Amino acid sequence: MDICPKCNKVVLSDYKFCPKCGYSLTGQPAPVQEPGKDESSIGSISFFNVAQELSSSSNLDELLSKISHSVEDILNADRSSVMLLDGSGKNLYFKSASGEDILKKLKVPLGKGIAGWIAQNRKSEIVNDPYNDERFCPDTDKKTGYRTNSIIGVPMIANNNLIGVVEAINKKSGDFTKQDLDTLTGFAGLAAVIINSTLAQTDQKNTFSNMMDFMVMGIEALGTPEPTPKGHSWNMARHISQIGEKLGLPNKTIQKIHRAALLHDIGFLGAENPKLVGLNIDIDLTPENRYRLHPLIGGEMVKGIKMLKELKPIIAAHHRYRDGTGFPENIPTDTITPEIEIISILEYYYMAGSKEKVDPAKFSPQVYKAFSETIT
Repeated sequence: MDICPKCNKVVLSDYKFCPKCGYSLTGQPAPVQEPGKDESSIGSISFFNVAQELSSSSNLDELLSKISHSVEDILNADRSSVMLLDGSGKNLYFKSASGEDILKKLKVPLGKGIAGWIAQNRKSEIVNDPYNDERFCPDTDKKTGYRTNSIIGVPMIANNNLIGVVEAINKKSGDFTKQDLDTLTGFAGLAAVIINSTLAQTDQKNTFSNMMDFMVMGIEALGTPEPTPKGHSWNMARHISQIGEKLGLPNKTIQKIHRAALLHDIGFLGAENPKLVGLNIDIDLTPENRYRLHPLIGGEMVKGIKMLKELKPIIAAHHRYRDGTGFPENIPTDTITPEIEIISILEYYYMAGSKEKVDPAKFSPQVYKAFSETIT
């Protein structure tokens, strides 16, 4: 692959024109497509349109579906499949396959069939007469009733790790060619990187979610001196989305407030074990003063965690109000954002025990209105 000197986009080495900006890579003017004339199924424009679309996908199932459809469009194939390597590293499984739902229940051992051979040897392959190829396994055709007449497949590899295999089945006109293979190879490389990144993000989110659950369970197990019901943090969190939407907050901000709701009382863990969390707190503090410190302690605890540090201002001020009351007293009221107010008004509500006891004067009118409409 090369780099376009005008827009710095990656282009395949045999391209004459940049598909993004039209810059001539050979000194010749870019061709004008004739009206009504279709693009080549392996055209550069199609490739980069696909690349842009795939890069915008964050959901793995959606991503793999796009990959399958894109393979069929680019290579003019009747069907396609994306097979991923399972956790054992010994089998491929159909994560996305057009035509037959039954395929998604099948596994292909490495070394078995064309796809298994491609995965085991990490080599691309074209088979335009599969029934005369000793590697071909007709079991899938027998189960689906679909006849495979031609196959082109490429291993998806990222960071030298096998991710899976992408295949196109039955070219609609003629045989699969070396040019098709070159196109699919570039496409599979792109797909492998994106799939690998998406899988890593999914693992990270799962780890993060489990970590959050463990911390909340720790807070619940310890208990707090506040007059709040069991499951207080989870109760607060379930209202965040509705209040945030009423205030017109973006989804990313709502997700942040949701995490803050779950962890807003984490400071009680630090107050009981200040040395364990690296805080220098006088152990002879009265229970009342220790209680009033828990928002600041909580803020200090999360600021050192990369994925949680943005929660510090919300956690630190969740008992501070716009009318100047609450604590910690040294937090200026003009720094109290709607993000903080959503947590503080829900905290106030659960501590007071009823909606009628929530003082509207302590909160901005728009936050109180959103809260009042949510808590019925």
